[in-house]
Amino acid sequence: MDTNFILKEPLPSNQLRATIMPYVSGWYLFLVSMVICLTTVWAYLNYVTPLYKVTSTLLIPDDKNGNGILKATAFSDLNMFQETKTVDNEIEVLRSKDLIYSVFKKLNMETAYFDESGYKTKELYNAERPFIVTIKRIGNSAYLKKLYIQAYTQNKFLLIDGNQTWIYYYNQMINHSDYSFKVAKGPASASYEQPTLIQFKSLTRLAAAYSAGLLQVNPVVKESNTLTLSLVDAVPERGIDILNNIISTYNAENVVKKNVTAVNTILFIDKRLHALEQDLSYTEGDIETFKQQRGAVEIGASTQVNLTKSAEYDQLLEESNIQLGIVKSIETYLSNSANQYNAVPSTMGLKDPVLNTLVSRFNDLQLERNRMLSSANLANPLVQELSNQIANLRLNIRENLNNIKNGFSIGHKLLKQNSAQYDSRIRSVPSLERGLLQRSREQGVKTNLYQYLLQKREETALSLSATIPSSQLIDKPAANPVAEFPKQQLMYLFGIIAGLFIPGLFIFLKRKLSLKIKDQSSLLNIKGVKILGELCHNYENQSPVVISNGSNTNISELFRYIRSNIGFLNQGIQHKTMLVTSSMKGEGKTFFSINLGLTLSMLKKQVLIMEFDLRKPDLLKSINMEQTLGINDFLTGNTNSPADCVQPYGESGNLFVMGSGTKAINPAELLSDKRLDLLFNWCKTQFDYIVLDTSPVGAVADAFSLAKYAELSIYMVRYNYTNTEQLSILKDIYDNDKLNNVMVVFNDAKKENRPAYAYGSYGYASAYGS
Repeated sequence: MDTNFILKEPLPSNQLRATIMPYVSGWYLFLVSMVICLTTVWAYLNYVTPLYKVTSTLLIPDDKNGNGILKATAFSDLNMFQETKTVDNEIEVLRSKDLIYSVFKKLNMETAYFDESGYKTKELYNAERPFIVTIKRIGNSAYLKKLYIQAYTQNKFLLIDGNQTWIYYYNQMINHSDYSFKVAKGPASASYEQPTLIQFKSLTRLAAAYSAGLLQVNPVVKESNTLTLSLVDAVPERGIDILNNIISTYNAENVVKKNVTAVNTILFIDKRLHALEQDLSYTEGDIETFKQQRGAVEIGASTQVNLTKSAEYDQLLEESNIQLGIVKSIETYLSNSANQYNAVPSTMGLKDPVLNTLVSRFNDLQLERNRMLSSANLANPLVQELSNQIANLRLNIRENLNNIKNGFSIGHKLLKQNSAQYDSRIRSVPSLERGLLQRSREQGVKTNLYQYLLQKREETALSLSATIPSSQLIDKPAANPVAEFPKQQLMYLFGIIAGLFIPGLFIFLKRKLSLKIKDQSSLLNIKGVKILGELCHNYENQSPVVISNGSNTNISELFRYIRSNIGFLNQGIQHKTMLVTSSMKGEGKTFFSINLGLTLSMLKKQVLIMEFDLRKPDLLKSINMEQTLGINDFLTGNTNSPADCVQPYGESGNLFVMGSGTKAINPAELLSDKRLDLLFNWCKTQFDYIVLDTSPVGAVADAFSLAKYAELSIYMVRYNYTNTEQLSILKDIYDNDKLNNVMVVFNDAKKENRPAYAYGSYGYASAYGS
């Protein structure tokens, strides 16, 4: 039997609407979720401690040629204290653990102070501190403790450690197994009466954390000499103090590093001056004695030329001796074990670039090792590595000095040969004149050398006093007034997204994971399925009877629509018998059978409803009728007249009901009895329409036994009740033609299933006038 009521795949626009409508229907979930999420964000923002970003800008001259800061001064000709400086190296120095540790030690950051009196904990710093703790000793376990200090009297305070409380005087040494410290009154001692929480911090671990990333030192642009120093801190004032002290300490250490070399050079020059003073004094005394004994002597012009040349070579020989002396002095200095880890004096006068570079590197490593020993011991691997590098450099310097000494020795021999030529000429001069000239020549050489060393000493002293910081502060450390974390706008945006996402995900998963039928699209995979109609939820009353004369409710109009569809099915063929079944109990078979019978009876047709759910009959009970003789009684032979089993329904003169009768012991066998043919033959002659209220096919097979008597089979599917897995029963019925002309009726449609209660394929509005 053919029909035009075939379920087809919805158009794309309807699919989009079907997808969106569950989310629109659940608008209240989105509203509640949005309120909860935004309230949570507001509470979090008011509870969490904000972190502020503190930044500063520093200019580091990139001196790759080693000209240093003296290049632009009056001492640009001095090359004794120049060193190579690059921005990359200075970045590592600025965030070195030793530098940061010394800053934290200076700021007394070993102790943190907190006020827990409000709804959130506030860290106290500087002028906000009611107490000042001076630490003498801290054990590892003390870093895990929470100690409370509370003012007790004018001179006493309470120390609370867990369940223990002690009373101490201010500035009294507190000695415990885990800690030892003193407590003094702080700037805010008069305004705090509640306990103040103090916690100890390991400056070593704290410095390591800042060096590893909490302190950011980056060029403003790539390969720029301008650096940005930044950190994030809960107390902006403390962050500013940290950056200020890092910059000042960095500059101070650079000044100290330069001064060490200058001071060592001055000491070295002083020793040479002292030796020259003795030599010059002896020479001058010798000349004075010679003149007193021999009298004054005038030197001739030719003799004067020879003497001048001889004096020049003697001066060069003396300078060579001085340089050899400097080399030997440095060799002696390096050979002395007492100077193993001291900086080497300047190689002033030795214009060897390799030696100057080695000495500069040697002094840098010595300073780095001494700086590291301030916070580490000799067993530290980094200290040992520096010691090995220093030892290797010492060997390289000594080898280089040996080469320089060999070169000076060769030059010294050549100078002596040239000097001997002029000495041979001078020998012809009378011994008296020669003796005076030789003494005068020696005096002049020593005088020139003495004046030269005095000049270099003065220049070194001036360079020492002129040492200035090697970096320039462009922007002073300042804190951003807007918190770096948490970002309010971003958090509220996240709250809005979460407020939309959570209920959306809930609805999505609920639909995807639900085993209940939500809409007609669930039947799309059943080939050839046909829809007879759809029934809305019965909002008007709880009675199973919703059809009456003059009724124009939503559900009564939908029953009339189903009645019209039945009339349209292959017009000209009278549908005497209609079988109503479903997959499981509770899908509305009895409700549909009663109201369909009433709807058909309004056409002035004789309608009979037969209660074929012989196992669990409830049709008569639903319409307040008593069970008398029924189907079981006729099939078992208790009565031979089917008319005795029929009862009229009082609300409609054209509707009759045949109950199940006496409870059957073997309903399956009764439905196979030959008397069932007699029963249906009689009913079809007496009534225009017969409605069979049968058992669910998902539980028992009774309905299949009645299939041959029904021209139309109506299969009930209930929204949000029928399991999608049970649709396999309906698919099996269609595939194997187990029931005649199967039509599906959807029951209990609500607004979340359809935006309007559609009359089949026509899509009328939900009601007439209601």
